[in-house]
Amino acid sequence: MSGIIETEVKDNGIAYLKMKDEKDKNTFSDDFVHEIIASLDELENNYQPKVLILSGMPDVFSGGAEKQNLLDLCDGKIHVKDLLISERLVNTPFPVIAAMEGHAVGGGFIMAVCSDIVIAARESRYGVVFMALGFTPGMGCTRLLPELVGNYIANEMMYTGKTYKGRELAEKNTQINYILPQAEVMTKAENIALQIIEKNVKSIQLLKHALSAGKKKLLIEARVQEDFMHKLSFAFPETKKTIEELYRK
Repeated sequence: MSGIIETEVKDNGIAYLKMKDEKDKNTFSDDFVHEIIASLDELENNYQPKVLILSGMPDVFSGGAEKQNLLDLCDGKIHVKDLLISERLVNTPFPVIAAMEGHAVGGGFIMAVCSDIVIAARESRYGVVFMALGFTPGMGCTRLLPELVGNYIANEMMYTGKTYKGRELAEKNTQINYILPQAEVMTKAENIALQIIEKNVKSIQLLKHALSAGKKKLLIEARVQEDFMHKLSFAFPETKKTIEELYRK
């Protein structure tokens, strides 16, 4: 482990997973993806918490795609593996609270979409910027994003690649649980977690299994369609050119 992911489990059953890659702004490098998966596995297998609070840094929750991985996808050297994070979050046996103090874009925002309870900051920006980078959405975005923000807002977010301040999303009446001043995000997440841990752990797990069934089905549907679109869109010469130009800025 390189230390870019930090986990803690309290005696009361609340677990914390903090993404803290300051250098690369919590982008999906190979190490980042590996450590997220390994950390979730460790929490489930060794600690079995009642609830998990997923957070990033104060300025960035997660920056999504990493440049070299995207270029390697364009060259056909690797296959998309970001979906592993979506699947792992959806399949956790405990509820996940996404506490997004900072910005979350692309796959970073989809991590929150795959969680059970979502808290955003009024000052931070959120969006799914896949199309702005030249390729079609992934990580289950096409099926899961409408569950959080509604069909038509999701369509606009995906087509345009635009990011929105949290306060803008609040005006759109999305399904995000809370959109608060940044300084209040973690406090709200912990307050919700404290209410959850009062409940019987076996009942919590039963409820998580039932409530996540719909997301699991949507994720399976999305994988078939999104994988097909990725094979095509990453092969477009324009996609690689767009990625190189945007990351050069």
